Amino acid sequence: MNYLYLHGFCSGPGSFKGQYLKEKFARKNLVLQTPDLNGADFTYLTLTAQLAIVEKICRENPGPWTLLGSSMGAYLAALFAEDHPEVQKVVMIAPAFQFAQRRLLEMPGNMLAAWRKSGFIQVFHHAYQEERPLHIGIIEDAGQYDRRPLARQLPALLIHGLEDETVDYRLSIGYVAQHSQARLILLKGDHQLTGESHLETIWQQIQLFLNLGVD
Repeated sequence: MNYLYLHGFCSGPGSFKGQYLKEKFARKNLVLQTPDLNGADFTYLTLTAQLAIVEKICRENPGPWTLLGSSMGAYLAALFAEDHPEVQKVVMIAPAFQFAQRRLLEMPGNMLAAWRKSGFIQVFHHAYQEERPLHIGIIEDAGQYDRRPLARQLPALLIHGLEDETVDYRLSIGYVAQHSQARLILLKGDHQLTGESHLETIWQQIQLFLNLGVD
């Protein structure tokens, strides 16, 4: 089994959660790959480009895959699994379903208008620790995926915070309601879920779900 962790939006392969899980996998003599999904130029980031990165990795490493992801990375895992039967299981932490729709709804009208007019908006990138320009193309590209139903039935573990103000946990409830092999763990916490107790619970549930043996 191959394992791949997909980081979130404005994050990177060195994210706290990704490195935490990578170390936990290593202690079990397992390799958890943590690729950089920002591409050559974050400014022109799209979901399609990120999925292409995942495609390349899986193509170069044939065999069954388990995809793990956080936020946008979790959404990417679900999207990629739709057309790739080699993905046998997915672990989604605070999955950012409906990325484009949520971004448009939460953004003030004047800010959205300015973004559309200039083509760019400044966003803080946590991996780079600075603001970076982001092209409107990410929203235009993501719209096609928002309209696509996640229809494939496969074993899935979802973990979501009840106090998540970035992605409503009810989106995860909706996913589980339509996927009989999916299980949802709701925790008292926000979108990050990086508290010690959160991480311990996440790791415990991942071990159980993937049959890795609980530490």
